[in-house]
Amino acid sequence: MSVSPQYETYEYTARGPVLRAQSIVECRLEGRADDRLLALSPRVVYGGAEVLSGEVRYGGKLFFSAVLASPDGSVAGVERGAEFSHRAPCEDAAPAQRAEVALHVEKAEYRLEGRSLILSAIVTADIALYAPVQLRYLSGGDGVVCDRSPVRVVRTFPCEGVFAQEEEFETDYVGDILLHSEQVCLSRVVAEPGSLDVAGEVNLSVLAKKEGENEVVSYERLIPFRAEIPCDEAAGGLPCDARAEVVSANLSATCDEEHGRCRILARIELRVAGRVYRAEEVLMPRDAFCPGFGSAPVRGKVSAEEPVCAFTAAERVSGSAASDGPLAEALQAAALCGVQIAATVSDGSVACEGVLDAVVFGRDAEGAPASARVSLPFAFPVRSDRARAGDRAVVTALCCGVSVRRRGEPEAEGSLKLFVTLYGSEEGEYVSDLAVGAPADEAAGAVTVFFPAAGDTLWQVAKKLDRPPEEIGAAAPGLSFPLAGGERIILWRRKEQ
Repeated sequence: MSVSPQYETYEYTARGPVLRAQSIVECRLEGRADDRLLALSPRVVYGGAEVLSGEVRYGGKLFFSAVLASPDGSVAGVERGAEFSHRAPCEDAAPAQRAEVALHVEKAEYRLEGRSLILSAIVTADIALYAPVQLRYLSGGDGVVCDRSPVRVVRTFPCEGVFAQEEEFETDYVGDILLHSEQVCLSRVVAEPGSLDVAGEVNLSVLAKKEGENEVVSYERLIPFRAEIPCDEAAGGLPCDARAEVVSANLSATCDEEHGRCRILARIELRVAGRVYRAEEVLMPRDAFCPGFGSAPVRGKVSAEEPVCAFTAAERVSGSAASDGPLAEALQAAALCGVQIAATVSDGSVACEGVLDAVVFGRDAEGAPASARVSLPFAFPVRSDRARAGDRAVVTALCCGVSVRRRGEPEAEGSLKLFVTLYGSEEGEYVSDLAVGAPADEAAGAVTVFFPAAGDTLWQVAKKLDRPPEEIGAAAPGLSFPLAGGERIILWRRKEQ
Protein backbone atom coordinates (compact mmCIF):
# COMPACT_ATOMS: atom_id res chain seq x y z
CA MET A 1 0.00 0.00 0.00
CA SER A 2 1.29 3.45 -0.91
CA VAL A 3 0.61 6.84 0.67
CA SER A 4 -0.12 9.92 -1.45
CA PRO A 5 -1.19 13.04 0.49
CA GLN A 6 -3.26 15.64 -1.34
CA TYR A 7 -3.55 19.37 -0.65
CA GLU A 8 -5.90 22.26 -1.30
CA THR A 9 -5.42 26.04 -1.22
CA TYR A 10 -7.68 28.70 0.26
CA GLU A 11 -7.02 32.27 -0.90
CA TYR A 12 -7.96 35.42 0.99
CA THR A 13 -6.55 38.79 2.10
CA ALA A 14 -5.13 39.05 5.61
CA ARG A 15 -3.56 41.77 7.69
CA GLY A 16 0.21 41.46 7.73
CA PRO A 17 2.89 43.61 9.37
CA VAL A 18 1.89 46.68 11.39
CA LEU A 19 4.45 49.45 11.56
CA ARG A 20 4.84 53.01 12.75
CA ALA A 21 6.86 55.78 11.12
CA GLN A 22 7.46 59.44 11.92
CA SER A 23 8.51 62.48 9.93
CA ILE A 24 9.10 66.14 10.77
CA VAL A 25 7.20 68.67 8.67
CA GLU A 26 8.09 72.36 8.75
CA CYS A 27 6.59 75.60 7.47
CA ARG A 28 8.10 79.12 7.44
CA LEU A 29 6.38 82.38 8.42
CA GLU A 30 8.43 85.22 6.96
CA GLY A 31 8.93 88.46 8.88
CA ARG A 32 7.30 87.25 12.10
CA ALA A 33 10.31 87.28 14.41
CA ASP A 34 8.89 90.10 16.56
CA ASP A 35 5.50 88.43 17.05
CA ARG A 36 4.61 86.17 19.95
CA LEU A 37 2.97 82.85 19.16
CA LEU A 38 -0.14 82.43 21.31
CA ALA A 39 -1.43 79.19 19.81
CA LEU A 40 -0.48 76.68 17.15
CA SER A 41 -2.93 74.15 15.68
CA PRO A 42 -1.66 71.57 13.15
CA ARG A 43 -3.99 69.37 11.10
CA VAL A 44 -2.73 66.55 8.90
CA VAL A 45 -4.55 65.16 5.86
CA TYR A 46 -3.63 61.82 4.32
CA GLY A 47 -2.69 61.96 0.64
CA GLY A 48 -2.04 58.34 -0.34
CA ALA A 49 0.40 55.44 -0.04
CA GLU A 50 2.29 53.02 -2.25
CA VAL A 51 3.79 49.69 -1.22
CA LEU A 52 7.13 48.85 -2.81
CA SER A 53 9.68 46.13 -2.19
CA GLY A 54 11.05 46.72 1.29
CA GLU A 55 9.27 49.99 2.01
CA VAL A 56 5.99 51.92 2.15
CA ARG A 57 5.83 55.41 0.69
CA TYR A 58 3.12 57.70 2.00
CA GLY A 59 2.36 61.39 1.97
CA GLY A 60 -0.13 64.11 2.71
CA LYS A 61 -0.54 67.75 3.69
CA LEU A 62 0.00 69.45 7.02
CA PHE A 63 -1.94 72.64 7.71
CA PHE A 64 -0.77 75.04 10.43
CA SER A 65 -3.16 77.54 12.00
CA ALA A 66 -1.51 80.03 14.36
CA VAL A 67 -2.57 82.95 16.52
CA LEU A 68 0.07 85.67 16.85
CA ALA A 69 0.36 88.79 19.01
CA SER A 70 2.26 91.69 17.46
CA PRO A 71 4.47 94.06 19.50
CA ASP A 72 1.62 96.59 19.72
CA GLY A 73 -0.64 93.96 21.33
CA SER A 74 -2.93 93.27 18.37
CA VAL A 75 -3.96 89.67 17.76
CA ALA A 76 -4.11 88.03 14.32
CA GLY A 77 -4.50 84.58 12.83
CA VAL A 78 -2.45 83.05 10.00
CA GLU A 79 -2.63 79.77 8.09
CA ARG A 80 0.06 77.92 6.17
CA GLY A 81 0.31 74.51 4.59
CA ALA A 82 3.07 72.14 3.52
CA GLU A 83 3.07 68.91 1.53
CA PHE A 84 5.23 66.02 2.70
CA SER A 85 6.22 62.49 1.73
CA HIS A 86 8.03 59.83 3.71
CA ARG A 87 9.38 56.28 3.41
CA ALA A 88 8.75 53.63 6.05
CA PRO A 89 11.19 50.69 5.77
CA CYS A 90 9.64 47.22 6.07
CA GLU A 91 11.41 44.01 5.06
CA ASP A 92 8.10 42.22 4.40
CA ALA A 93 6.64 44.96 2.19
CA ALA A 94 5.88 43.92 -1.40
CA PRO A 95 4.05 45.55 -4.34
CA ALA A 96 1.16 43.07 -4.14
CA GLN A 97 0.20 44.42 -0.72
CA ARG A 98 -2.14 47.26 0.21
CA ALA A 99 -1.38 49.81 2.94
CA GLU A 100 -3.91 51.38 5.30
CA VAL A 101 -2.38 54.53 6.80
CA ALA A 102 -3.69 56.63 9.69
CA LEU A 103 -1.87 59.94 10.23
CA HIS A 104 -1.86 62.09 13.35
CA VAL A 105 0.29 64.85 14.82
CA GLU A 106 2.35 63.92 17.87
CA LYS A 107 3.88 67.28 18.71
CA ALA A 108 3.97 70.84 17.34
CA GLU A 109 6.72 73.37 18.07
CA TYR A 110 8.14 76.65 16.76
CA ARG A 111 11.51 78.39 16.67
CA LEU A 112 13.05 81.60 15.40
CA GLU A 113 15.33 81.52 12.40
CA GLY A 114 16.55 84.95 11.39
CA ARG A 115 13.46 87.10 10.81
CA SER A 116 11.24 84.09 10.28
CA LEU A 117 9.14 81.92 12.54
CA ILE A 118 9.56 78.21 11.77
CA LEU A 119 6.56 76.01 12.58
CA SER A 120 7.24 72.28 12.86
CA ALA A 121 5.30 69.16 13.75
CA ILE A 122 6.01 65.46 14.14
CA VAL A 123 3.64 63.47 11.95
CA THR A 124 3.14 59.84 13.00
CA ALA A 125 1.89 57.22 10.56
CA ASP A 126 0.32 53.98 11.79
CA ILE A 127 0.51 51.60 8.84
CA ALA A 128 -1.18 48.23 8.45
CA LEU A 129 -0.28 46.09 5.44
CA TYR A 130 -2.83 43.77 3.84
CA ALA A 131 -1.56 41.01 1.60
CA PRO A 132 -3.07 38.16 -0.44
CA VAL A 133 -2.57 34.86 1.36
CA GLN A 134 -2.65 31.31 0.02
CA LEU A 135 -3.55 28.98 2.87
CA ARG A 136 -2.32 25.51 1.86
CA TYR A 137 -3.70 22.62 3.88
CA LEU A 138 -3.90 18.83 3.78
CA SER A 139 -7.13 17.63 2.19
CA GLY A 140 -6.67 13.84 2.34
CA GLY A 141 -5.23 11.43 -0.21
CA ASP A 142 -4.52 7.70 -0.62
CA GLY A 143 -3.62 6.08 2.68
CA VAL A 144 -4.28 9.29 4.66
CA VAL A 145 -6.84 9.55 7.45
CA CYS A 146 -7.95 13.04 8.52
CA ASP A 147 -9.90 14.39 11.48
CA ARG A 148 -11.58 17.49 10.08
CA SER A 149 -13.14 20.49 11.82
CA PRO A 150 -14.15 23.99 10.66
CA VAL A 151 -11.51 26.73 10.91
CA ARG A 152 -12.72 30.32 11.00
CA VAL A 153 -11.15 32.64 8.42
CA VAL A 154 -12.10 36.32 8.19
CA ARG A 155 -11.96 38.22 4.92
CA THR A 156 -11.75 42.04 4.98
CA PHE A 157 -13.04 44.36 2.26
CA PRO A 158 -11.98 48.03 2.35
CA CYS A 159 -14.10 50.93 1.17
CA GLU A 160 -13.72 54.70 1.17
CA GLY A 161 -15.76 57.78 0.43
CA VAL A 162 -15.42 61.58 0.53
CA PHE A 163 -18.42 63.82 1.07
CA ALA A 164 -19.20 67.44 1.91
CA GLN A 165 -21.17 68.84 4.83
CA GLU A 166 -22.45 72.39 5.33
CA GLU A 167 -23.59 74.11 8.51
CA GLU A 168 -24.68 77.69 9.09
CA PHE A 169 -25.04 79.17 12.57
CA GLU A 170 -25.39 82.57 14.21
CA THR A 171 -22.97 84.20 16.67
CA ASP A 172 -22.24 87.56 18.20
CA TYR A 173 -20.73 90.12 15.85
CA VAL A 174 -17.07 89.30 15.21
CA GLY A 175 -14.41 91.20 13.36
CA ASP A 176 -12.11 88.37 12.39
CA ILE A 177 -11.96 84.57 12.62
CA LEU A 178 -8.52 83.81 14.04
CA LEU A 179 -8.54 80.03 13.67
CA HIS A 180 -10.76 76.98 13.78
CA SER A 181 -10.26 73.32 14.65
CA GLU A 182 -12.34 70.19 14.11
CA GLN A 183 -12.80 66.93 15.99
CA VAL A 184 -14.66 63.94 14.54
CA CYS A 185 -16.37 61.13 16.39
CA LEU A 186 -18.55 58.42 14.88
CA SER A 187 -21.81 57.31 16.43
CA ARG A 188 -22.96 54.59 14.03
CA VAL A 189 -21.35 52.18 11.53
CA VAL A 190 -23.73 49.62 10.02
CA ALA A 191 -23.39 47.39 6.97
CA GLU A 192 -26.26 47.58 4.50
CA PRO A 193 -26.64 45.84 1.14
CA GLY A 194 -23.97 47.45 -1.03
CA SER A 195 -22.85 50.17 1.39
CA LEU A 196 -21.78 51.24 4.86
CA ASP A 197 -24.14 53.52 6.73
CA VAL A 198 -21.91 55.86 8.75
CA ALA A 199 -23.04 58.63 11.10
CA GLY A 200 -21.28 60.88 13.59
CA GLU A 201 -20.55 64.43 14.65
CA VAL A 202 -17.96 67.08 13.91
CA ASN A 203 -17.18 69.44 16.77
CA LEU A 204 -16.25 72.75 15.13
CA SER A 205 -14.37 75.12 17.43
CA VAL A 206 -13.93 78.73 16.31
CA LEU A 207 -11.65 81.34 17.88
CA ALA A 208 -12.59 84.87 16.81
CA LYS A 209 -11.81 88.48 17.65
CA LYS A 210 -14.63 90.81 18.63
CA GLU A 211 -15.40 93.64 16.24
CA GLY A 212 -13.63 96.83 17.24
CA GLU A 213 -11.87 95.12 20.16
CA ASN A 214 -8.72 93.13 20.70
CA GLU A 215 -10.39 90.47 22.84
CA VAL A 216 -10.92 86.91 21.70
CA VAL A 217 -14.00 84.76 22.03
CA SER A 218 -14.63 81.09 21.22
CA TYR A 219 -17.65 79.30 19.78
CA GLU A 220 -18.48 75.63 19.40
CA ARG A 221 -20.85 73.88 17.07
CA LEU A 222 -21.68 70.16 16.98
CA ILE A 223 -22.43 69.28 13.36
CA PRO A 224 -24.10 65.89 12.77
CA PHE A 225 -23.41 64.00 9.56
CA ARG A 226 -24.47 60.82 7.85
CA ALA A 227 -23.03 59.17 4.75
CA GLU A 228 -23.41 56.03 2.68
CA ILE A 229 -20.06 54.62 1.60
CA PRO A 230 -20.36 52.28 -1.41
CA CYS A 231 -19.07 48.75 -0.78
CA ASP A 232 -20.01 45.94 -3.15
CA GLU A 233 -19.20 43.24 -0.57
CA ALA A 234 -21.33 44.77 2.18
CA ALA A 235 -24.51 43.00 3.29
CA GLY A 236 -26.93 43.57 6.12
CA GLY A 237 -25.67 42.38 9.50
CA LEU A 238 -22.01 41.89 8.56
CA PRO A 239 -19.40 43.15 11.05
CA CYS A 240 -17.82 46.44 9.99
CA ASP A 241 -15.84 49.41 11.24
CA ALA A 242 -14.83 52.86 10.00
CA ARG A 243 -12.84 55.96 10.81
CA ALA A 244 -13.35 59.54 9.64
CA GLU A 245 -11.12 62.56 9.16
CA VAL A 246 -11.63 66.16 8.09
CA VAL A 247 -10.04 66.75 4.68
CA SER A 248 -10.80 70.46 4.52
CA ALA A 249 -12.81 73.08 6.41
CA ASN A 250 -13.62 76.53 5.07
CA LEU A 251 -15.45 79.20 7.06
CA SER A 252 -17.02 82.41 5.80
CA ALA A 253 -18.78 85.08 7.90
CA THR A 254 -21.58 87.46 7.00
CA CYS A 255 -22.03 90.23 9.56
CA ASP A 256 -25.06 92.39 10.39
CA GLU A 257 -23.62 95.54 11.96
CA GLU A 258 -27.04 96.98 12.74
CA HIS A 259 -28.10 94.04 14.92
CA GLY A 260 -24.61 93.08 16.08
CA ARG A 261 -24.94 89.52 14.81
CA CYS A 262 -22.87 87.34 12.53
CA ARG A 263 -23.71 84.25 10.50
CA ILE A 264 -20.92 81.75 9.93
CA LEU A 265 -21.10 79.24 7.09
CA ALA A 266 -18.87 76.18 7.52
CA ARG A 267 -18.11 73.95 4.55
CA ILE A 268 -16.46 70.72 5.70
CA GLU A 269 -15.18 67.86 3.58
CA LEU A 270 -14.89 64.48 5.30
CA ARG A 271 -13.16 61.26 4.29
CA VAL A 272 -14.53 58.00 5.69
CA ALA A 273 -12.49 54.79 5.40
CA GLY A 274 -14.32 51.61 6.32
CA ARG A 275 -13.96 47.84 6.32
CA VAL A 276 -16.46 45.02 5.99
CA TYR A 277 -15.62 41.65 7.55
CA ARG A 278 -16.93 38.38 6.18
CA ALA A 279 -16.18 35.20 8.16
CA GLU A 280 -16.07 31.78 6.50
CA GLU A 281 -15.78 28.31 8.01
CA VAL A 282 -13.23 26.27 6.06
CA LEU A 283 -13.20 22.52 6.74
CA MET A 284 -9.57 21.59 7.44
CA PRO A 285 -7.89 18.65 9.16
CA ARG A 286 -6.93 19.27 12.77
CA ASP A 287 -5.05 15.96 12.86
CA ALA A 288 -3.96 13.26 10.42
CA PHE A 289 -2.01 10.01 10.22
CA CYS A 290 -1.25 7.17 7.80
CA PRO A 291 -2.28 3.69 9.06
CA GLY A 292 0.63 1.30 8.70
CA PHE A 293 3.19 4.07 8.24
CA GLY A 294 5.07 6.40 10.52
CA SER A 295 3.77 9.93 10.00
CA ALA A 296 4.03 13.35 11.62
CA PRO A 297 1.57 16.19 10.91
CA VAL A 298 2.93 19.70 10.42
CA ARG A 299 0.54 22.26 11.88
CA GLY A 300 -0.18 25.83 10.89
CA LYS A 301 -2.14 28.56 12.62
CA VAL A 302 -4.53 31.20 11.35
CA SER A 303 -5.82 34.16 13.37
CA ALA A 304 -9.20 35.76 12.82
CA GLU A 305 -10.20 39.14 14.28
CA GLU A 306 -13.44 41.02 13.66
CA PRO A 307 -15.64 43.63 15.36
CA VAL A 308 -18.09 42.11 17.83
CA CYS A 309 -19.94 45.31 18.73
CA ALA A 310 -19.76 49.11 18.70
CA PHE A 311 -21.49 51.60 20.97
CA THR A 312 -21.47 55.22 22.10
CA ALA A 313 -20.81 56.60 25.57
CA ALA A 314 -20.54 60.00 27.24
CA GLU A 315 -18.63 61.17 30.29
CA ARG A 316 -18.17 64.49 32.10
CA VAL A 317 -14.62 64.91 33.41
CA SER A 318 -13.28 67.58 35.75
CA GLY A 319 -10.48 68.21 38.20
CA SER A 320 -7.12 69.86 38.69
CA ALA A 321 -5.29 70.58 35.44
CA ALA A 322 -1.66 71.15 34.57
CA SER A 323 -0.54 74.09 32.43
CA ASP A 324 2.60 74.83 30.43
CA GLY A 325 2.78 78.35 31.86
CA PRO A 326 0.93 80.82 34.11
CA LEU A 327 -2.70 81.38 33.24
CA ALA A 328 -3.77 84.85 32.17
CA GLU A 329 -5.10 87.19 34.83
CA ALA A 330 -8.29 87.75 32.82
CA LEU A 331 -9.51 84.61 31.02
CA GLN A 332 -11.40 85.16 27.79
CA ALA A 333 -11.74 81.91 25.85
CA ALA A 334 -10.77 78.25 25.64
CA ALA A 335 -10.13 76.77 22.20
CA LEU A 336 -8.14 74.11 20.31
CA CYS A 337 -9.65 71.41 22.48
CA GLY A 338 -8.52 67.85 21.91
CA VAL A 339 -8.45 64.47 23.62
CA GLN A 340 -6.00 61.57 23.65
CA ILE A 341 -7.45 58.31 24.89
CA ALA A 342 -6.43 54.66 25.31
CA ALA A 343 -8.48 51.68 26.47
CA THR A 344 -8.11 48.20 27.95
CA VAL A 345 -10.84 45.56 28.14
CA SER A 346 -11.91 43.33 31.00
CA ASP A 347 -15.07 41.30 31.53
CA GLY A 348 -18.00 43.71 31.45
CA SER A 349 -15.96 46.90 31.26
CA VAL A 350 -13.71 49.06 29.07
CA ALA A 351 -11.22 51.10 31.11
CA CYS A 352 -10.54 54.47 29.44
CA GLU A 353 -7.77 56.84 30.39
CA GLY A 354 -6.19 59.81 28.71
CA VAL A 355 -5.76 63.57 28.66
CA LEU A 356 -8.05 66.45 27.65
CA ASP A 357 -6.15 69.46 26.24
CA ALA A 358 -7.17 73.05 25.54
CA VAL A 359 -5.52 76.43 24.98
CA VAL A 360 -6.76 79.23 27.26
CA PHE A 361 -6.59 82.82 26.04
CA GLY A 362 -6.74 86.04 28.03
CA ARG A 363 -4.68 89.04 29.17
CA ASP A 364 -1.82 89.22 31.61
CA ALA A 365 -1.40 91.75 34.45
CA GLU A 366 -0.09 94.39 31.98
CA GLY A 367 -3.04 93.86 29.63
CA ALA A 368 -1.03 92.07 26.94
CA PRO A 369 -2.49 89.04 25.14
CA ALA A 370 -1.54 85.79 26.87
CA SER A 371 -2.19 82.07 26.44
CA ALA A 372 -1.39 78.74 28.09
CA ARG A 373 -2.14 75.12 27.31
CA VAL A 374 -3.90 73.19 30.06
CA SER A 375 -4.10 69.39 30.34
CA LEU A 376 -6.66 67.47 32.37
CA PRO A 377 -5.90 63.77 32.97
CA PHE A 378 -8.87 61.41 33.34
CA ALA A 379 -9.69 57.78 33.90
CA PHE A 380 -13.09 56.09 34.02
CA PRO A 381 -14.75 52.76 33.13
CA VAL A 382 -17.36 52.27 30.43
CA ARG A 383 -19.70 49.37 31.21
CA SER A 384 -20.59 46.90 28.48
CA ASP A 385 -22.12 43.43 28.70
CA ARG A 386 -20.31 42.55 25.46
CA ALA A 387 -16.83 43.34 26.79
CA ARG A 388 -14.65 40.30 27.42
CA ALA A 389 -11.10 40.05 28.74
CA GLY A 390 -8.77 39.53 25.82
CA ASP A 391 -10.81 41.67 23.43
CA ARG A 392 -9.26 44.71 21.80
CA ALA A 393 -10.93 48.12 22.05
CA VAL A 394 -10.56 51.08 19.70
CA VAL A 395 -11.99 54.29 21.17
CA THR A 396 -12.39 57.60 19.37
CA ALA A 397 -13.50 60.67 21.26
CA LEU A 398 -14.24 64.35 21.00
CA CYS A 399 -14.47 66.89 23.80
CA CYS A 400 -16.80 69.85 24.00
CA GLY A 401 -17.97 72.44 26.51
CA VAL A 402 -14.46 72.82 27.96
CA SER A 403 -14.08 75.48 30.65
CA VAL A 404 -11.10 76.51 32.78
CA ARG A 405 -11.08 78.33 36.14
CA ARG A 406 -8.32 79.90 38.19
CA ARG A 407 -8.64 78.88 41.84
CA GLY A 408 -5.06 78.61 42.94
CA GLU A 409 -4.17 75.72 40.66
CA PRO A 410 -6.13 75.67 37.41
CA GLU A 411 -9.25 73.53 37.24
CA ALA A 412 -10.83 72.29 34.04
CA GLU A 413 -13.90 70.37 32.99
CA GLY A 414 -15.40 69.15 29.76
CA SER A 415 -17.74 66.64 28.17
CA LEU A 416 -16.43 63.62 26.27
CA LYS A 417 -18.33 61.79 23.55
CA LEU A 418 -16.97 58.31 22.83
CA PHE A 419 -17.38 55.72 20.12
CA VAL A 420 -16.14 52.29 21.24
CA THR A 421 -15.50 49.36 18.91
CA LEU A 422 -14.71 45.97 20.46
CA TYR A 423 -12.81 43.35 18.49
CA GLY A 424 -12.81 39.64 19.28
CA SER A 425 -10.22 37.21 17.98
CA GLU A 426 -9.69 33.48 17.79
CA GLU A 427 -6.86 31.29 16.56
CA GLY A 428 -7.40 28.13 14.55
CA GLU A 429 -4.98 25.26 14.00
CA TYR A 430 -4.84 23.01 10.96
CA VAL A 431 -2.57 20.43 9.33
CA SER A 432 -0.57 22.16 6.63
CA ASP A 433 1.61 19.19 5.70
CA LEU A 434 2.13 15.51 6.50
CA ALA A 435 5.58 13.95 6.74
CA VAL A 436 5.32 10.23 5.89
CA GLY A 437 7.97 7.79 7.11
CA ALA A 438 8.73 4.11 6.70
CA PRO A 439 6.10 1.36 7.10
CA ALA A 440 5.39 0.48 10.73
CA ASP A 441 5.99 -3.00 12.12
CA GLU A 442 2.77 -5.00 12.25
CA ALA A 443 1.67 -6.84 15.37
CA ALA A 444 2.55 -10.58 15.35
CA GLY A 445 -0.66 -11.75 17.03
CA ALA A 446 -3.93 -12.41 15.23
CA VAL A 447 -5.96 -10.58 17.88
CA THR A 448 -5.38 -7.20 19.53
CA VAL A 449 -7.23 -6.40 22.75
CA PHE A 450 -7.13 -2.72 23.66
CA PHE A 451 -8.32 -1.07 26.87
CA PRO A 452 -8.90 2.63 26.13
CA ALA A 453 -8.74 5.41 28.71
CA ALA A 454 -11.80 7.20 30.03
CA GLY A 455 -12.66 10.19 27.85
CA ASP A 456 -11.00 8.83 24.71
CA THR A 457 -12.71 9.83 21.48
CA LEU A 458 -13.05 7.64 18.42
CA TRP A 459 -10.23 9.55 16.75
CA GLN A 460 -7.89 9.14 19.72
CA VAL A 461 -8.53 5.39 19.85
CA ALA A 462 -8.02 5.06 16.10
CA LYS A 463 -4.73 6.92 16.25
CA LYS A 464 -3.48 4.85 19.19
CA LEU A 465 -4.34 1.63 17.36
CA ASP A 466 -3.07 2.95 14.01
CA ARG A 467 -6.33 1.98 12.31
CA PRO A 468 -8.91 4.07 10.41
CA PRO A 469 -11.81 5.26 12.59
CA GLU A 470 -14.28 3.34 10.42
CA GLU A 471 -12.52 0.07 11.25
CA ILE A 472 -12.68 0.81 14.99
CA GLY A 473 -16.37 1.66 14.77
CA ALA A 474 -17.09 -1.59 12.90
CA ALA A 475 -15.14 -3.67 15.44
CA ALA A 476 -16.96 -2.16 18.42
CA PRO A 477 -20.38 -0.98 17.20
CA GLY A 478 -21.86 -0.77 20.67
CA LEU A 479 -19.38 1.76 22.09
CA SER A 480 -20.39 5.36 22.76
CA PHE A 481 -17.72 8.04 22.45
CA PRO A 482 -16.19 9.67 24.40
CA LEU A 483 -15.64 6.52 26.45
CA ALA A 484 -16.56 6.21 30.10
CA GLY A 485 -13.67 3.89 31.03
CA GLY A 486 -13.51 0.10 31.50
CA GLU A 487 -14.42 -0.72 27.90
CA ARG A 488 -12.33 -2.99 25.72
CA ILE A 489 -11.89 -3.17 21.96
CA ILE A 490 -10.99 -6.36 20.12
CA LEU A 491 -9.39 -6.15 16.70
CA TRP A 492 -8.77 -9.19 14.50
CA ARG A 493 -5.76 -9.18 12.21
CA ARG A 494 -6.72 -10.31 8.76
CA LYS A 495 -4.92 -13.38 7.49
CA GLU A 496 -3.18 -12.70 4.19
CA GLN A 497 -3.90 -15.21 1.42
